[in-house]
Amino acid sequence: MRFVAGLVLIDAPHSALNMLGIDQSLPDRNITRVKKFRRGRNQYPYVSPQAWRYWWRETLRERFNWNLSPLFREEKQVFTAANPVEYDDDDVFGYMRAYRIGNKNVSVTRVSPLKTTPLISLIPDNASTTLDDGFASRHEGDPVPYSQEFYSTILKGAFSLDLDSVGSFSIKEKSGFKNILKEDDIPRGGKNIIIIEEYEKMVALAKSLGVIVSQDKWIMPPEIRKKRATETIKALKYIFGGAKLTQYLTDVSPKFVILAMVEGGVNPFISGIFYEDRGEVKFNSDALKSRLMDLKETFNPKAIYIGKDKGFMPEWERDLRSIFEDAELKEEKFEIHIGTVGDTIDSFSKEIERYYSNL
Repeated sequence: MRFVAGLVLIDAPHSALNMLGIDQSLPDRNITRVKKFRRGRNQYPYVSPQAWRYWWRETLRERFNWNLSPLFREEKQVFTAANPVEYDDDDVFGYMRAYRIGNKNVSVTRVSPLKTTPLISLIPDNASTTLDDGFASRHEGDPVPYSQEFYSTILKGAFSLDLDSVGSFSIKEKSGFKNILKEDDIPRGGKNIIIIEEYEKMVALAKSLGVIVSQDKWIMPPEIRKKRATETIKALKYIFGGAKLTQYLTDVSPKFVILAMVEGGVNPFISGIFYEDRGEVKFNSDALKSRLMDLKETFNPKAIYIGKDKGFMPEWERDLRSIFEDAELKEEKFEIHIGTVGDTIDSFSKEIERYYSNL
């Protein structure tokens, strides 16, 4: 199985991108906290994976005209159409939906081909977070005080995109492997008219697109799979979102990115490559080189794409050059591509296109 393994750094110099809400432990309840988690004695601000994925999905809709699946609500459940043939995001971001068909329950589940970490601050909150005091004073009478946290940090996020799963839908009778309904799941007549219409519409669209249907799988045409996978990665250049942008406007597009294609789901870039030292973020190029050598058999092709904005961490230029010139990596036939973030994402997208063209 072939995966895209990626890591991004987001420069958040004055940000409050994902809020926990009002601190209910205080009597005046006027302090809004950012989300944090504890590791050892330190707390670190973070952006939840749900928020990051929401930005990603919305960017794909706005920039690449993705057809996003509608949301439906029944009592305490919210679900999408569960139609990955018609809706691009159902394919890439996954779903779960339960049907009541006749006197039985039938569930379909698609594990997302795109897996993400949270966006986690590399700097602990005692060195990155500030409490901003303000007053609401546009009304008559005394101003009302309020406070909210914001931070100045570098956020790190990693992701994995399963290229073999994009555009490939299992119909096995196994939990987690049944992505779409089968015809014999739906008794004809009765109260199942809406479900039948949804299913027949999906089948008709699949036939018109040239979807290959076998006993246990539906496979979209390579051009559609290629389009969805490459646009998922290209969207990183334009990704936009976050809370409190009115007061703390932040550019959440990556300022540093590492991309590679690997065999298997391991992401070699998740940890150990960046660290904090007295409030500053450091790049450990030796750790990256060691990781590449340790997992050299998993990279296919042996091409590593590294992108960095010129104005972001200029002191890392020497370390990047050392990776590019490393004799051991060259001996192992690694190709190290270094450029700007935008050029790097575009160049790596061509690797994805080549992969689908060779299927």
